[in-house]
Amino acid sequence: MTRSILIALAVLSLSACKTETVALPQPVEMSAEAVGYYCQMDLLEHDGPKGQIHLAGLLAPIFFSQVRDTIAYLHMPEQSHAVEVAYVQDMADAASWAKPGAWIAADQAIYVVGSDQMGGMEASEFVPFSSKAAAVAFTKRHGGTLLRFEDITAQDVWAAAAVEPAPSNQSDIANRLRALAPKDRTN
Repeated sequence: MTRSILIALAVLSLSACKTETVALPQPVEMSAEAVGYYCQMDLLEHDGPKGQIHLAGLLAPIFFSQVRDTIAYLHMPEQSHAVEVAYVQDMADAASWAKPGAWIAADQAIYVVGSDQMGGMEASEFVPFSSKAAAVAFTKRHGGTLLRFEDITAQDVWAAAAVEPAPSNQSDIANRLRALAPKDRTN
């Protein structure tokens, strides 16, 4: 074999060993156009940490008004696109509940579940921290327990999302739907 063929084979064999890593999308700062995936409300009008998920094939992330909603989405089997990365706002470096901290990868956070702090939609929240010490300090002020991302189950998410039944003076869903139906509709 000639020297050039040996060099070419060496280069090819070395390039075959090279592992390629795909850069994950970086977190996107929220603007006035950022609305919650479920509620379609302006996220800047709600206090507490938020979440964002980057999906394969989409140019922009989907945002969530609460971290609990972000994690709920990740537990749903019927997603339309593959999840590339999810981010939540770190409360370890937050200026206040109204001004959450920097974005961190959701799977790297430690969560306080069951505290007295309500999320952006005034519902139970999963409060994310990059520091276990900060999370423990938070529980001393607001209660709750610590969970790692991989330990959060779908049951944890749905239990936190449980709502109280509507007061008895409100109509049931069937009556509300009948009221919305056109009056001249024939069956």
